[in-house]
Amino acid sequence: MYQKNKDKYIIDLFSGCGGFAEGFKKSGYKSYLAADFDYWSCQTFKNRFKKTDVINEDITTTKFKKILKSKINGTPIEGVVAGLPCQSFSSVGRAQDKFSMTKDKRNYFYKDFFECLKIINPNFFVFENVKGILSAKPNGIKIFDDILEFSKKLGYVTLDDTKKMVFDTSEYGVPQTRKRVFVIGVKKKYSKLISKIYEELINIQKDKNIFTVKDAISDLPKLKPGEGVEKTKLIKKNKNKYLKKIANSKFIFNHVARNHNERDRQRYKFLSKNNWELRDLKKTRPDLIHHNPDHFKNRYTVQRYDLPGKTIVSHLYKDGNLFIHPDYKQERTFTVREAARVQSFPDDFVFLGSRTEQYKQVGNAVPPIMAEKISKVIKKYCG
Repeated sequence: MYQKNKDKYIIDLFSGCGGFAEGFKKSGYKSYLAADFDYWSCQTFKNRFKKTDVINEDITTTKFKKILKSKINGTPIEGVVAGLPCQSFSSVGRAQDKFSMTKDKRNYFYKDFFECLKIINPNFFVFENVKGILSAKPNGIKIFDDILEFSKKLGYVTLDDTKKMVFDTSEYGVPQTRKRVFVIGVKKKYSKLISKIYEELINIQKDKNIFTVKDAISDLPKLKPGEGVEKTKLIKKNKNKYLKKIANSKFIFNHVARNHNERDRQRYKFLSKNNWELRDLKKTRPDLIHHNPDHFKNRYTVQRYDLPGKTIVSHLYKDGNLFIHPDYKQERTFTVREAARVQSFPDDFVFLGSRTEQYKQVGNAVPPIMAEKISKVIKKYCG
């Protein structure tokens, strides 16, 4: 545990593996406590932030809130960050479960977030979610209006213009197109600064390089399906501007390729070599088609070298076909490390658990470089 009253602390709720904490660390904030109900996310967080008190509990319970009170015990906390579960608000989540907007309890996790915020009483908070949260209306109640009202009742000032809360991470140094809502709230004493915080974040976009998938992964060892090990030495190459930020280790972790059958390998090879969609493949190799291209045109997606990656998703562990490697000779989908590179995790960040658990952790995380940009602006204005 860190020494009390010496450092600027944050608490990370719904912490996942630690994407928020990794970014805020770059601005000098220290993670005092983190909490998540997922066991392997907590193990990864503990492994990365060894001085942080990591609680593997359901944040929505009375038990957790009692633990939270006892752990804080008068320690001043500067900020609270949270990556609230977004599956029920996402377009994919709604499509998969037609009742998700009325019966999914995750719709209301924000209420538990604010209950915890009341206990912690920080100077600021930041939480992230998908764009769908802005329009979500389970049982006819507009979620986002309720969120703003909770903020106000607890004495926090937020921005009125929700359009300015949506950010595309590709415009902030992350090699991935990922549009997310970032809600920032500050205590009333900083009320005049909230618009300046967002204005600066918006203006950062204007002079940024756009990094691509090639920038992120082209130096990694080439693998065929089933190849790779959990830890391997990285052959030194000239680093591009992006890799200078994240390639901070002599070793590469979690770079193991999935096994694929011969038919999948041929499918990946044709799609990536020609940069085709599924419907293009149907014209040349109909024998490799087992989905209706009209209904599943995005089911197989090649991540192009010359563009930022598509959004890394939490269901990456079962939807690997959405992330086909652009090098056709490798005939496979992304490894955990490649997904982590596109999410802007540094190379010395190790993901624990089975490969399925590792993919989930990467997909659920807030990109650390995005978190870093937000933390620097908040620190500039709120100290």
